[in-house]
Order: sequence, then structure tokens, then C-alpha cells
Amino acid sequence: MLLAVVVTGALLLAGCGDDSGKEAAPRAAGSAPADRATPPASAGPSVTDLNQDGEPDAMCGTQDFGGGLVLQIRCEAGYENEPPEGTRLVKDSLFRLPGYEADLTGISGSLIGAPDPAGKRVIIVVFNSDNLFETGSDQISSPDTLDATVRLIDTLFAGSAIQIRGHTDGTGSASANQALSERRAANTRTYLTGKGVRASGVTTIGFGSSRPLAEETNTDGSVSVEGRKFNRRVELVIRVP
Repeated sequence: MLLAVVVTGALLLAGCGDDSGKEAAPRAAGSAPADRATPPASAGPSVTDLNQDGEPDAMCGTQDFGGGLVLQIRCEAGYENEPPEGTRLVKDSLFRLPGYEADLTGISGSLIGAPDPAGKRVIIVVFNSDNLFETGSDQISSPDTLDATVRLIDTLFAGSAIQIRGHTDGTGSASANQALSERRAANTRTYLTGKGVRASGVTTIGFGSSRPLAEETNTDGSVSVEGRKFNRRVELVIRVP
């Protein structure tokens, strides 16, 4: 089934937010089985011509999303992702970028697509952490969506550089959230490379609760449970060569 996925893309974590992450040195992923096809990484929809008129979309500057992720922002509105019901996006939310069409069978996540300052395609897979980890844990409990993600990367984005970004919600201490986000990102990397994902390198970084997608407080001042849930996530930033 074709779904628009935010690859402002991440896995959303269940429970308290707390991902600490240091960017690891790029390292080649494990070797993949020889029977896996390696299609050209250039395959897939464009991220610079969303209206498909044959001309590059007009861009109105760039936005820095931290950890070295800088993306161009298009001038024309109407392609932004719709947030989950009951949530309000923060002003500079990554989820405000356009979705990206790909076969997400077996993947509990969203895709986002945008060009970097050089015009290169960047795809972001966003996973709700609650679909991968138990509350407060850094151990992957539900790997099926990651297995499907390996297949997606090997099919459409083989040879790309991948950055895994851990995020938590704003509950708990900043230091605990930072540490948890880092461990979750690191364990996601270990799982993907152990499966032989076809990537030129896989690095990790944790942001704790410093990069929310959605507001965690409703307009009446009450806690936004859905906002917190949406912010608990893991993102895979895929830089297509």
C-alpha cells in the first residue's frame, strides 16, 4: 500500500522520552546476502518537482533540524504532512515537510522527502518508539518493522548514508532522556547493520526531548498525550547518493 511517510522520517518511542545520542563515526554496514538485488538509488519520486510540471520547485530557504540535517524549504504550500489527530505541530516541526511515496508494507512509520542544500534527495523514515521499545527500555522488542525497513532501503536506497536519530518526549529528566535516545539510536543501528542493510555508512545521534514534532500541552493547558506519543520516535535520515 502506498502511503505518504514522513522521513522528517522516525520510529516513535513508547513511554517516557529519553534518548541520548552521540554521533558515531561512519562505518560500513555488514555485508548483505548475495541474492539481494541492488537497484539504482536514483529510483523513486522526485523531491524537487512535487507538482510534476517538469521544473524544479521554488525554494524559500533552508532549515536546520540539528545533527547536520539541513533541508530546503519549498515556497509553495499544500504538500505538508497532516499530523495525527489530536496533535498540534510545533512551529519548525520536521513533519511540516512533504511526505514521500513508497511501499510501506510491514512498516509502522511515515516517510518524509526533501532536498538538501545541494539538491540531493533526503528521505526520512519516522517510527513511533512505542512500536519498537517497551516504556523506558532501549531493547528492541518488535523488530518486524525494522526488517521491513531494511528491505525498503535495499530496494530503493541502496548505498545511501544513514543517520539514526533518537528522540523522547518531555517527561523525565533531560539527562535521562538524552541517554535513552542515544541508546535507542545505537541499538537500532546495531540491528540494521546486523541485518546487512545496504548502506555506505550508518551513524547515530540522540536528541532527548530537544527536537519535538508536536506540542505536548493542549491549548487549555492540559497535557497532550497524543503529542507526547508523537514525539517519542526514531528517525532514519537516508541521504541518497
